[in-house]
Amino acid sequence: MQEIPKPLQVYVVEDSPIIRRLLASTIEAAGGELVGHSANALAAIADLGVLQPDLILIDISLDSGSGFDVLRALQEQKMGQSAIKVVLTNHANAEYENLSLKLGADSFFDKASETSQVLALINALAAEKRRRGSRPRDPDHHEGNYNRS
Repeated sequence: MQEIPKPLQVYVVEDSPIIRRLLASTIEAAGGELVGHSANALAAIADLGVLQPDLILIDISLDSGSGFDVLRALQEQKMGQSAIKVVLTNHANAEYENLSLKLGADSFFDKASETSQVLALINALAAEKRRRGSRPRDPDHHEGNYNRS
């Protein structure tokens, strides 16, 4: 019997209920699964210590803590190493982008002008996971690029 592959597993670190709902509906429509969400850095870090999502969507400004705290903890504690980490923020400037990438983010997007690109990325990753039947990124064989440029 062939095992049915799991859908794209996504965790969202976002304090805006509107953005969280938009991301959740896109994940669901793409055939992915929202495995958790938090508006708080410490709660997100705790969740991500247990969960192993394929994709982590991270806002910089949170109700408590920041997306940088989440990225730093993931990097220092070697959690979520195989997950694709995408920052989606209203604070899209070169300093924040450079720090995000230094802390292990794979991509950085501006909420004001690039949210549609993140939604397209979710759809593409969900489709790739269905096609491959495994995590969407194989570091040795993946030919895709998750950056906006």
